[in-house]
Amino acid sequence: MDLIQETRELSELSRSYAEFVTENISDRENDIRSMCFWNIHNRVRITEEILSFYTRSWNASGIDINDEEVGSEMAERIITVTKNLFVDIVSMVEKTSKEAVDLYPGTGIRKKALDNRNFLYLRNIVQAASDLGIISKKEFREWDDILVMRNLAAHNNSVSDRSKKFEIGGITVSMRPGRMMKGPMNTFIVLSGRITDLFYDWLKKMHG
Repeated sequence: MDLIQETRELSELSRSYAEFVTENISDRENDIRSMCFWNIHNRVRITEEILSFYTRSWNASGIDINDEEVGSEMAERIITVTKNLFVDIVSMVEKTSKEAVDLYPGTGIRKKALDNRNFLYLRNIVQAASDLGIISKKEFREWDDILVMRNLAAHNNSVSDRSKKFEIGGITVSMRPGRMMKGPMNTFIVLSGRITDLFYDWLKKMHG
């Protein structure tokens, strides 16, 4: 299953990010910045283990993946597992970002993100980062698109409320109002990897 390999590569990538942040950015024990990447790494490993278990079970049972009904059931399980991974990773990034802005008072990002607001949200943090020139407009659009998809996946069963086509990480995700988002089987793995990349790049830019 190619998804297992993609998940394994994401696991290795998140570990390399965790090691870099631990060695070059973290300045305290259990630093939230490095711990976020270690938590992502562990969460991806769990997903890899689940996908591997499914594959072994299906192979041992002699399941015919070409059977349309069986294939549909298998796809549903894979999508559920990878969607949960994606939602969890964005939640980790969101929590860490909210705490990390306090570690960089000189950037002015917290003040900008809270302008005329009572609560700090991830979208406002990255919007402020874009307005302050910390990240590019293109990066902000990617963040924004991913957050839209996270919200639909987490709160609306992946059913879209708009018509739009997203191009992220080399894949296309299509949306039509009242219908589930449509993309390739590895959609949520790709989105998980892209939000991990974006957070890593944002953190390095914040740190200077």
